[in-house]
Amino acid sequence: MIGELLNQKVTSHESGKYLNEEYVITVPEGVTSLHFDAQVDKAVWLTCMVYDEQKNLRAQLLRAGESGSILIHEQADLSSPYTISGSIQSGKWIIDMTVLSRTEISTNESWCEIIVCSDQGTRNEKEIDTLIWNDENETDFSLTGFDNQQVFQSEKKWYKGDFHTHTTYTDGEMSREENIEMTKKQCLDFFVATDHNIVPTSWFAKTDTLVIPGTEVTSTLGHFNIINPNTSPFVKNRVRDMYNEEGTNQIIAQDYGDALVSINHPFLKGCPWLYKDTDLKNIDTLEIINDPTYPDNLEAIEQALIAWDLLLNDGYQITGIGGSDSHLRPDDHYEGSTEPSLIGDPGTFVHCDRLTAHNIMDSVRKGYVTVSRGGFINITDGECLPGEKSLFQKGNIYASVDTNEDVYIEWIVDGEIMKKENKSSDSYSFHFHENEYHWIRVDIRYPDGSLYGFTNPVYFGEKQPQMKTWNEILKQMDIKV
Repeated sequence: MIGELLNQKVTSHESGKYLNEEYVITVPEGVTSLHFDAQVDKAVWLTCMVYDEQKNLRAQLLRAGESGSILIHEQADLSSPYTISGSIQSGKWIIDMTVLSRTEISTNESWCEIIVCSDQGTRNEKEIDTLIWNDENETDFSLTGFDNQQVFQSEKKWYKGDFHTHTTYTDGEMSREENIEMTKKQCLDFFVATDHNIVPTSWFAKTDTLVIPGTEVTSTLGHFNIINPNTSPFVKNRVRDMYNEEGTNQIIAQDYGDALVSINHPFLKGCPWLYKDTDLKNIDTLEIINDPTYPDNLEAIEQALIAWDLLLNDGYQITGIGGSDSHLRPDDHYEGSTEPSLIGDPGTFVHCDRLTAHNIMDSVRKGYVTVSRGGFINITDGECLPGEKSLFQKGNIYASVDTNEDVYIEWIVDGEIMKKENKSSDSYSFHFHENEYHWIRVDIRYPDGSLYGFTNPVYFGEKQPQMKTWNEILKQMDIKV
């Protein structure tokens, strides 16, 4: 029997562009499912988290100017993809709602209607997921059903993937099914599902492509990905916590199991990384190339390279990666661009013995990574992979890019361009003194100077980092926030 537990116009108690509201509903005994419907009245960014009687996170919903709904069911295969299924405990449940608006919302102004019903049917059969990543016997948020060790390919080679993607479950224009189809067309071996603020708890079908769960934690002060988390960042924290330095540092430092924390597009106009107190030791990767078809990213990519150079020179071995940040359909493009915005542009190549989520995480931590908008880029001293420490102090290092496009190679040594060559393969002679710290990578560029791709460095020696926070990077770049 359908029971209405809440029908509430959400109005602000104070004015502002960022607002937070919390509602409590009483769930009776004997309920098998809860249906949450958010009717959005304005062009706002709505995040909704639902917590049960035991304070467990049970549902996540994010809508960008659109209405949406989500279903928590006792059965995992009948629950929505961003919920935790299982027992619907009786008692007080909390609905935590935050909203972002480009314009000021006045006091007592309505911006959403939230309706909660019990036992309101099930999901459409076509929507039912077949891969369940959370334990049906547990109601705490844990992705115990996602197999980190499942082997998708058994070869020792470079695997191509994308660490930053979106779907219609937040503000993307493509469904999960369409994302899978595009990854096949783009010849990707893996990708990470990083919708804003929400972590997928299931997937719609088995596929030859390795789909790794993730989330892009998104606030007005910056965006960062948690790649391969075993839980949500909003189990121990609330969405409102990420709108200040202390809360975000707590979220970043949280234990997510075999996961990576990556700062996204740190210098992109409109959403740069403004958390000055970010502890650099908690950052695993830096997104150097973010959707290169987005016009503002041309400058942001170059600034990201400068910041990365500063980190590398200080002794940090933070891995540089890429992400398409795909939001659009493949036949669409951003204003000011003539190129389509596609999943896999850029592609991030990761060297692994076998293709598993665990091996991808492990290899990225080690820096076995190159990034390219086209063909694979390689760098080696004849013995080591990018990310490794060379056995030599004197010799030659080799680089090549698998492409017929017109590109040139830049040899970057300790952050300085030491050599340029208008060809697709080249070598560089090095001679370093013992016990010194140096590093070498290559950037590949188009004739107009825009970045085609890059390798992670080969290292010579080690150095103890001195910088502690992101603000020290900003100061060296003379950027004031």
